[in-house]
Amino acid sequence: MKVKRKEIVKPVKGRPPAGPYSRAVRFGDLVFVSGISPRNSDGSPFKGSFEKEVQNVLDNIGKVLEDAGSGLDNVLKVTVILRDEIDWERMNSVYRKFFPKEPPARTTFQSGIGASVEMDAIAYVS
Repeated sequence: MKVKRKEIVKPVKGRPPAGPYSRAVRFGDLVFVSGISPRNSDGSPFKGSFEKEVQNVLDNIGKVLEDAGSGLDNVLKVTVILRDEIDWERMNSVYRKFFPKEPPARTTFQSGIGASVEMDAIAYVS
């Protein structure tokens, strides 16, 4: 019987976490990516249009997944947090480009977060 252990994903392409949490955790064939907001590679806030911020978040999730031996094609579930629900369609216009076929399950809600958008993800390692 194979013993499964929690493994902390070490950042290589993705940036290190900003606080007392892991950027991602791998358990067996699953990868759990912590919430990611728009950030530059040095951790400073990314500034751009809302659409560019959504793209930045998804690009950064992709980097973290690569660090874990996975990728955006293997995403099973995404949680999207928007500061303002008015950005729903604008977020979807970018999101569709990252998941054009067989998109993952998703939950989206509005919250008073500091960033315009934040996302987390669950993916598998093939």
